[in-house]
Amino acid sequence: MSMFAVKDHHGAPTLFQDGAPVFTTIYLTVRNFRNPGEFQPDPHFEEFRDAGFHFYSIELPTRFDDAYDPVTQSFKPEAFKRLDDLRCYAALDPQCKFLLRVGIEPRGEDSAWIQQHRDQCEILEARAKGIYPTPSYASTIWLNDAAEFIRTLIRYIYDNGLAQHILGYLICGGDSAEWVKVGPMEDWAGDYSLPMQQAFGKWLSNKYDSLDALRAAWDDPQAAFDSLNLVPSPAEQNDTDLFLFKDPRKRRKAIDHFQCLADIVASDISTLCGVAKEACNREHLAGAFYGYVQEIVWNNGFFGQRLEDADVAHAAGARSGHAGLKKVLASPNVDFLSSPYSYGFRGVGGEGGFMSPQESVRRAGKLWISEEDTRTHLWPPDSFYGQTRNTSETVAVLKRQMANLITHGAGAWWCDWGKPTGGAFAEPELLAVFKRSLEIGRGALAMPDRASAAEVAIVIDAESPFYRSTLNNFDNPSWRNHAWGIVRIGAPVDVILLSDLLEGRARDYKFYFFVNTVHFSQSDRETIKQVLRRDRKMALWVYAPGFVDHDLSVDHCADLTGIQLRMTPKQWGAHIYISNFDHPITAPLPTATVWGTEMRLGPLFTVADSNTITLGTVVINQGRCEPGLAIRETPDWTSVYSAAPNLPPTLLRELVRYAGVHLYSESDDVMYADRNFIALHTVRSAQKTIRLPHPADVWEMYTHVKLGSNCAEFTDLVQSGDTRLYYYGSAARP
Repeated sequence: MSMFAVKDHHGAPTLFQDGAPVFTTIYLTVRNFRNPGEFQPDPHFEEFRDAGFHFYSIELPTRFDDAYDPVTQSFKPEAFKRLDDLRCYAALDPQCKFLLRVGIEPRGEDSAWIQQHRDQCEILEARAKGIYPTPSYASTIWLNDAAEFIRTLIRYIYDNGLAQHILGYLICGGDSAEWVKVGPMEDWAGDYSLPMQQAFGKWLSNKYDSLDALRAAWDDPQAAFDSLNLVPSPAEQNDTDLFLFKDPRKRRKAIDHFQCLADIVASDISTLCGVAKEACNREHLAGAFYGYVQEIVWNNGFFGQRLEDADVAHAAGARSGHAGLKKVLASPNVDFLSSPYSYGFRGVGGEGGFMSPQESVRRAGKLWISEEDTRTHLWPPDSFYGQTRNTSETVAVLKRQMANLITHGAGAWWCDWGKPTGGAFAEPELLAVFKRSLEIGRGALAMPDRASAAEVAIVIDAESPFYRSTLNNFDNPSWRNHAWGIVRIGAPVDVILLSDLLEGRARDYKFYFFVNTVHFSQSDRETIKQVLRRDRKMALWVYAPGFVDHDLSVDHCADLTGIQLRMTPKQWGAHIYISNFDHPITAPLPTATVWGTEMRLGPLFTVADSNTITLGTVVINQGRCEPGLAIRETPDWTSVYSAAPNLPPTLLRELVRYAGVHLYSESDDVMYADRNFIALHTVRSAQKTIRLPHPADVWEMYTHVKLGSNCAEFTDLVQSGDTRLYYYGSAARP
């Protein structure tokens, strides 16, 4: 029986099977397990097998409620009998190994567990509607039963000789298996259940040294650790004090609640993954969908699901529980994390990035496995989400996604669920792409240096939403900046957690882009200054960097960034145009370089510092035109501030060039790169020029064409909507 583990391999966390590194590529089938009935051969399973796949995934056909026996309050092993059909797949592919998607929540009024344990269920605010009951994340009764469900499942697998067919377990909680409940997606406050009230009290007693300390922090002389009314009311959770911002002196109760929820969700994931690892003798993998802190600005209105009046105005970040990513990354029981790839701009010409700070995941030694749920042209019409229109577009998107995985040391599974019978990739041209991609990915494992080549860090604060309104006025344009700007600058980037920077887990970079970092304590500001203010590093700050400490003040912004700001207590959109073309950063830019957002920001910030050079002017309320893009340069470091988010790639490119970052491309195309490969995904046909960080031989990996020998740069004519993946090095191409 195979043993699986995730270990470092040449600088990147890698899946090991029986001590050998393997490229993590998985086919998610829809046949047989989703719909009960007699096993039917799956032609698409065999197509993927013939393309080189041996890892597969299914949704566990037995859910929590199917196995639960309300009489004994235990789980029936015989409920897992449908897993015996794995042997039918093994007959088709003797090497097959399955990643099981394990749903660990009872749900709905018909659930026997729910009927027995209504006092353990999540309770949302009164305006919530259309909700089916589910357990509170804080329920230890549910957590213990979920653990026993996992143990019973894995015991059945071993007792019935199925362990040889298992790769691992994806532990699925929340509304869509992604550890997010309905409430955050609708901006409904909660959880007011007894388990959450008690868990919050315990969490508070661990945080605060005494009852007096709690009462002082909350400014509430009646606060008590054993109160059953601790979870803040909807108004307390939602209210802000200065437009988008909460004043911690007044809103510490809500901030504590959001942090507690994140800690509970992270603990649940670590606990249940630990149960799975123990039950399988650590022979298989365990992981979860989690850590969407780069992406979770959407809501049910974005997805067009559930209610006709589904929320469209709010972000799910604060209430999602996903801000506990640091804790999950520290867990020895979590081998991998996953998400669907970004919903920001999936179509041809867009990008397919990760929802989590992938470099933080990688530096924590965890494998990232992307859920590749591409809506291909073979899906039903109007499947949305950037659906491709024909074979050539699907080929380009598949190559783009493969290039992203290879250059980031990640794995993936491809979802064949567009139709009940599958077939989302059932064309020879698409299967040929998979076959060649697996060859490339396996060859890439032999590269001697698979570490990141990025000199640019994109810094994300997982806890920033705790201190702001749930309105997505700032989150949406910040999220958009990745697909529309960051991945088009022509240099690879690492997306990292702010906590990694503060706690010494991040390596040094030449350029730091602080995307959403509105909250710093004084000690955190001192730490960041020690990181940045040396070795001619350069930092870019947006909108309200460090505005929140124990209070709200532009003095905190100045202390952090070295640039004095003026705050205007109004709200409006903010747009910046370049108004000074005499600086090396702005001189190459088009005259009409403009960026910003129509979404209402508040308060508004402008630059008021004689030590800076104004590069751009921001237009805000009353048509005011004030310094909005400014740079401060010192012998040791450089600081740049933008009053508006969503900076264009042309400006970002000149900023990183000024910081001394190597630019591979200047064509505004989506570009990924590591120490061995460079990928371009284009929107415009042109002769593309790629500059290498060192002289090398160059091949295009899908066409097998050699483009240069010992060259410092090369050119390639690339058509619109195409993807090219180049290997550069002295060794033979993989």
